[in-house]
Amino acid sequence: MKLYDECFNGVEELLARYPAKRLIPNTQAQWKDVGKNQIIFQSDTAFELGGGTLPAVSSIALTDKESFVGNDEILLIGNDLLDIKKDSPFARIALLRVNEEKMGTGNELYQTIRKIEYTRYHLNPEGYMMRISAFTHREAARVSKNAVKNGLSFADVGRLFIDEYKKQRQVEAVKLLFVTAPDFPYDKLSEIMEKSEKITTALDHLMKNVKMDCGSCKLKDVCEEVEALSDRDFKKK
Repeated sequence: MKLYDECFNGVEELLARYPAKRLIPNTQAQWKDVGKNQIIFQSDTAFELGGGTLPAVSSIALTDKESFVGNDEILLIGNDLLDIKKDSPFARIALLRVNEEKMGTGNELYQTIRKIEYTRYHLNPEGYMMRISAFTHREAARVSKNAVKNGLSFADVGRLFIDEYKKQRQVEAVKLLFVTAPDFPYDKLSEIMEKSEKITTALDHLMKNVKMDCGSCKLKDVCEEVEALSDRDFKKK
């Protein structure tokens, strides 16, 4: 499954320049997922991640290569939640290793990718309110004062994400990257991961046999690349 290799290579290049700290989740107690949308009012907020005009990058990429994603892993570049004192830029990138045979082919492949991607809409860590824009691919979070007081960390949030992703039988391992460093090149990360969304959108067009003016469409190059990389995956059963 080579579709997203460029995204993985781009992220690895950034990690070589901005080393990340590996986080270890607390195995004694897991942070609570409240299971429904929650509202954290401004008066109860300690700080926001990716709020307002601050960078807020969120994306996902899939691979079947252990060289890209060996085991479950949570990485952090910048300050953890307990050390953040004011609103901060933010990025959360999910790199998933999947079982290619279980992903299916054709339209089933596309639907499986979207189902895995939509995992983030089903997760609500207590005291951590996510605000997600599917249109702009931004993911901001509002963190409550009580959550910070009770010791919420990215390791806790990351553990919940990993568990939720792995409820999908196709997902074998998850590497999560959180970024809060103020000097990180969020624009570069966004540019790298934008390719992921274009690939998935191109796949949707190919599956639906959408008639488009390829001469003017911004996805033309991506569609051609998708077809060339894995022609068999886009043949309907």
